[in-house]
Amino acid sequence: MTRHALGIGIFRSVFELFGIVLVRFSPVQRIWGAWLIAVNAACLLFIQRIEAQVTLGAVGMAVLAQALIYQRKRFIRLLGVTHVLWVPMLTWIALRLDTLPKEETAFHVWLITLIATNAVSLAVDAWDATRFILGERRPYYVW
Repeated sequence: MTRHALGIGIFRSVFELFGIVLVRFSPVQRIWGAWLIAVNAACLLFIQRIEAQVTLGAVGMAVLAQALIYQRKRFIRLLGVTHVLWVPMLTWIALRLDTLPKEETAFHVWLITLIATNAVSLAVDAWDATRFILGERRPYYVW
C-alpha cells in the first residue's frame, strides 16, 4: 500500500523529502544534504562489493522509513532517527577496512569518506532527536 490517509504516496514522499533537502534548506544545509546523498549514492559505483550492497540496503531502508514518517508527521526532527540503521553498517565496514585489498584505492577512499560523512550525520541526527524530545515537534519545512 503506497497511499496514506493524507493522500501522499510513498514515491511522492521520497521526492518531497529530497526536494526539501536539495531546494528548501539553507545553502549550507543544501550543500551538506547533497554531499550526504552523493557519498551514500556512490555505493552504486562499487555495487559488486558486499560493503556497497549493504550500504545500498541500509540507505534504502532509511529513506523508506523517512518517507513513512514524512507521510504521517511531515518534516519533523525525528526523521534522522532512521539513520540508526547506519550504526551497525558503519561498525561492520570500519572493522573490515584492514582486511580489504589495499590496491583498491578508490574503494578505500569511498569507505573512509562514507564512515566519516555518516558519522557526522549521526551526530546531527542525535542533536535533532534531542530537540524533538525537548519539545520541537512541529514540522519545520514544508514542500
